[in-house]
Order: sequence, then C-alpha cells, then structure tokens
Amino acid sequence: MSCSPQSLCQGSRLPLNLYRRTFCIFLLLALPASAQPAREIPSESQTSTSEPKSPDVLSVPAIPGLPSTLHGWNAGLTISGIHDSVTGWATLATPGVGYSFNDVFSIDATIPIYIYRLAESRSTHPKPDAKLVSQRGEPGDVVLGFHAQFIPHLFQYQLTGLVTAPSGDELYGLTTGRVTFDLSNHFERTFGRITPTLEVGGGDSTTLVNRTVTKNYTSLGPLAHFQLGLSFELFRGMSFESDAYEQLPIGDQKIYGPSRNGKATVVTGHNVTEDNGFTNALDIPLNNHFTLSGYYSRSLRIHTDTAAIGITYVLRSIPTTEDPDLDDLFR
Repeated sequence: MSCSPQSLCQGSRLPLNLYRRTFCIFLLLALPASAQPAREIPSESQTSTSEPKSPDVLSVPAIPGLPSTLHGWNAGLTISGIHDSVTGWATLATPGVGYSFNDVFSIDATIPIYIYRLAESRSTHPKPDAKLVSQRGEPGDVVLGFHAQFIPHLFQYQLTGLVTAPSGDELYGLTTGRVTFDLSNHFERTFGRITPTLEVGGGDSTTLVNRTVTKNYTSLGPLAHFQLGLSFELFRGMSFESDAYEQLPIGDQKIYGPSRNGKATVVTGHNVTEDNGFTNALDIPLNNHFTLSGYYSRSLRIHTDTAAIGITYVLRSIPTTEDPDLDDLFR
C-alpha cells in the first residue's frame, strides 16, 4: 500500500446536498462545450498560433495515440515496466479497443493485466523477508470511457466519463468490488509548440484519477481532482508533458489493500486518499504504429516515487508528416 496508516483521520459525513452541489459544478463546466464542435484540421496556411488547434488524437490514457480522426474501430496494446518505491518492479500489459463515431464522440475500453507484480503478503504475521509475494496474470478493473471533444472560440475542450467494472482481485487491492465512476473536464490551448492544460473533475475512486500513473491500491469515496500542466511538442513527433496534480477527498474514504485472514484490508478515514504531486511524461514515436513512452511521478503527500517505461502498438494510425527543421523548434 502506498498510503501509510499514520495519515488516517476520522471525519464526519458531509450533508448529501454538498455532494449534489459538487457534482453540479462539474456538470456546469461542460457548458462551454456547446459553443462549437470539433472542426476539421486546417491547413498550415490557415493555422494561427493564437487559435486552438483542432484535435488530431483522442487518447486512451494507457494506449496513447488512438486517432479519433480515423472513424470506426481501433485497438492497441501497451506493455510497461513499472517501479514503485513501495513494492518494487511490476510488468503490466494494457490492451484497449475504441470506436470513434465522428470527430466529436468516441468510446473505448481498457483492462490492466499484471504479468508480474509484487504485492503485500496476505499472511497475518509475515516473515521479515517475505512481506512481499509475487503475483502473475492478475487483471484489474475494466475501464469504460466515453469522450466528447469540442472547440469553443478560445480553447479545446474534452469531456470524459469513466466507469469501472469490478473484474480485479479484491483480496490484493486491485478492485473495490463495486462499480465506480469519474467525470473530468479537460481544457487546453496551443501556442506554437507549447500547450497549457487544465483538468477539473470528480468521482468516487482514485483508480480513475491521473491514469497515466499506475497505482498499487484502489479506493472508494467521493473526491475532486485538479491538474495543471504544460505540454511541449519537440522534434520528430516527440512530446513532453509536465503536470502538477491535487486530489481532494469529500467525506469518508476507503482504501482497499491485501487481505488479512481471508478478508480484504480496508483503511477508512476522512483524508486517506488526499494526495498531491507532479508527473513528467515523454512520448517518442518510433514509427506510425509504435510509440516508446516513459513517466516519473512524485507524490509529495504520500512520499512515494513511481517510474515506468513502455512500448505501445496501435493497430490503425495517422501517417506522420515530415518534421520541420530543428531551427524552427523554438520559434
């Protein structure tokens, strides 16, 4: 578990109307999307750095690069090596499939499968050298995604709704055993090769928050999350993104971890899922179908580090265009 018991504190339940107000705030943020749907990608002569760029990809977080401009079905697979400062190394395979109805609406589904991972022992009194046990072939929760992207006058906007189906192993903390959800609003505007981003959302599980980073626990309880970052378009299709995030629980929370005496360990408290920190990610396209990716994430509140490197294969891709000279990189 990444969260230490000493961080627990009991909290009283907030009134139901506060939950409703919070949920309504996130729904109201979607109103700017009605201004204008996603437009076709303009030619270079029509593109201005002061106007938001039309989106050319709608990414499944674990399967980057599934192009939304390719209408119809698409699929991909990411295989990653992940190192967590608490449990060590793990190998994760994440297949995904998506369907794009048009330039605005699309759906997708992914499922994480741990080819190898180290988990906390289920023994009541494990030996000092046997606190972690190896697990192979463990699935996590299926994640279903619903996306809508628009371009109002000043920025690009994407609304994402996520729902999980409890297919993971609850005894090892890979699921809460319940259906969970998240609704997020993503805003961005491109200035040349730099794109500031803002994300605001809410839901009832940390599993669906900041999905770039693989977590070694699951949680249940209402929470709000915020993310502010900058994305940089480098040369030859490479991109780098740096984000700062904040995760705020609303009311009582539960964190699910390894079992004790045959029952899943559940840590309950008011602030047990609160977290903040930063994430840096780099994507390097190798060709039209393969992308090499890596990230490093630091939790400032929980004091953990997570790093990963992986390779992604996408079945259908948009042909790459020739990159401008390196002299134009920072123009």
